[in-house]
Amino acid sequence: MDLSADPILRCEACPAPLLADDRFCEACGARRGAEPAEPERPTGDCHGCGGPAANDADGYCGVCGVRAREGRSRTELDLSLAAAVSDAGRVRRCNEDAFHLEQVDGDVVAVVCDGISSSASADLAARRGAAAAGAVLAEALRDGSPAPAAASVDAIAAAQDAVGQLPPAPRADLADPSCTLVSALVREGEFVIGSVGDSRAYWIAPTGARQLTIDDSWAGEQVAAGVLSSEQAACDPRAHSITCWVGPDAPEDPPQIVTVAPVEPGRLVLCTDGLWNYAPGAADLAKLLDDLPATAGAAVVARALAEVALARGGQDNITVAVVDVRPPRGSFR
Repeated sequence: MDLSADPILRCEACPAPLLADDRFCEACGARRGAEPAEPERPTGDCHGCGGPAANDADGYCGVCGVRAREGRSRTELDLSLAAAVSDAGRVRRCNEDAFHLEQVDGDVVAVVCDGISSSASADLAARRGAAAAGAVLAEALRDGSPAPAAASVDAIAAAQDAVGQLPPAPRADLADPSCTLVSALVREGEFVIGSVGDSRAYWIAPTGARQLTIDDSWAGEQVAAGVLSSEQAACDPRAHSITCWVGPDAPEDPPQIVTVAPVEPGRLVLCTDGLWNYAPGAADLAKLLDDLPATAGAAVVARALAEVALARGGQDNITVAVVDVRPPRGSFR
């Protein structure tokens, strides 16, 4: 029988082909018909804001202004003071990373999530998690919350709730929808980092660079405990095994919360492992920016880092958010 003229049925969550009587996608586990196809989602499912948004004819989200391009495989948002780039990379069929970036007056909220590929609907988990956390942090800035660390804990709890409302995994070999999360609430005089999983935050300043988060992973815990060096841990096949995440079956461990009051201007970088796999150390990451002009803005930095990851293989989805931070006048060393 010649089936060449028959329409090919494809999974709504990924491009895998389906048989006529399939109820679930064999490639990603998504339930057939549970989510509208990516280009036709009536809610928009914007990478930038994660909420209801429709892309205009010119490719920009009508709510947050994020640009979608290349079949939604790459999105960018430039707020001048802060910027973010999310790219599917060169290997993955879909982008399971997401970000939320928002400016409230002169303050900034940034959230980066990485959908865990062994879980069902990982892309939706990342988008819902980023949107929920970002909304709580932005509201805290609007309300002038005196407790940004508590707001960061609440934001991660909101992400847990949002991801937990997604349909459970349809197959035993898939985990329930889940993702990692790293967030930043940046306001005059300080910034607060919240973290669950192995997405990272780095601080890059003229006097040096440092990693602000500890990976919730087998390797991260071994290094933090002084059992192995980072080089030794990275060589172990268990290195990327996540020990804490955002999702309905996540351990009840508290998130990491780090508060920093910088005394010099610098850049805050949030990213998924699609970037830091190619530059794991803070000094490695800072070195990637050496050739950029001193006047380069956040968008230039974010794009440059994403391009480095692509040039070095782009084996995973790549998401990076950059925030330019200047302490209050008079606090510089």
